Amino acid sequence: MGPDTEKKWKFYAQKTLQREMGRALIKSTDLAQQLGIKPNTLAKRIRQGTFTAGFFLQVLEVLGVEEINLKEIKKREEDIMSSPL
Repeated sequence: MGPDTEKKWKFYAQKTLQREMGRALIKSTDLAQQLGIKPNTLAKRIRQGTFTAGFFLQVLEVLGVEEINLKEIKKREEDIMSSPL
């Protein structure tokens, strides 16, 4: 997997967490508390896309996400990346 591919998947993961947080209508401070981390640590990890697969799954569990569709994620984010500003 090349660096561009890794960047894309980090982007997909980052946007997936942001979208699921929005759907769950949970404040980032409440989510951070449930995860046992500081709110600024949570924000930094998500903003930079620097988190492990385990952290990604843990957040999804706390948010109550039962399934994700990889094809949908890729399609949605590729559409965003290709749309003109």
